[in-house]
Amino acid sequence: MAQQLEITFPRPLASVTTDRPQQADAALTRAAQIQAQQQIDAELVQLRVARLALVQATAEFQSLQDQFCSQAESQLLDLSLEIARKVLMQEVNSSRHEVDPIVKEALNRLPGRIDAAVHLHPDDLARCEMARGAQDSPDAGGLEFVPDASVGRGECLVRTARGTVESSIDGHLSEISQALKGSE
Repeated sequence: MAQQLEITFPRPLASVTTDRPQQADAALTRAAQIQAQQQIDAELVQLRVARLALVQATAEFQSLQDQFCSQAESQLLDLSLEIARKVLMQEVNSSRHEVDPIVKEALNRLPGRIDAAVHLHPDDLARCEMARGAQDSPDAGGLEFVPDASVGRGECLVRTARGTVESSIDGHLSEISQALKGSE
C-alpha cells in the first residue's frame, strides 16, 4: 500500500523536482492523453450535433423548395391562361376568329345526331357558314340557328331536348387549367 505524505509550505513553491522523473513523466503523459481524448470526444459530439442540424436544414430547405416550385408553377399556369384569354378576346373582338369550328366542336359534344338550337352572338351568326348552309339546304334539318345577344362573341350555346352544351372561352380555358393541374 502506498503511503501518502502531506507537506505544507509557508509560501508558494517556485518549482518541484522528484526523485522519480520517469513516473512523473508517465503520469503527465497519461493525463495529457486523457485530456486530449476528452477534447476529441467533445469535438466529435459537436460534429454529430452539427451534422444532424445540417441534415434537418437540408430536409427543411427541400420542403420549402418543393413548396415554392409548386406555387410558382401554379402562378405561372394561371398567368399563362390569363394571357391566352386576353389574346383570344382580342382576336374575337377584332373578328379574327372562325365561327364554324366553334359550332362544330359544340355539336360534337352532343350524343349523336339530334335536333338542336344553336345560339350564337348576332355578329357571329352573320359570319357562320353552317348557318347559311342550314337555311339554304333542306338536308340540314334538326339544326336551328338562333341569334342571341346574351351569348358572347366566339362562344356558342347548343340547346337540345336532352340538355345544353356550352362552348365558351372561359369554359375551355378552365378545362385546360384543370387538365394541366391534374397532371401534376
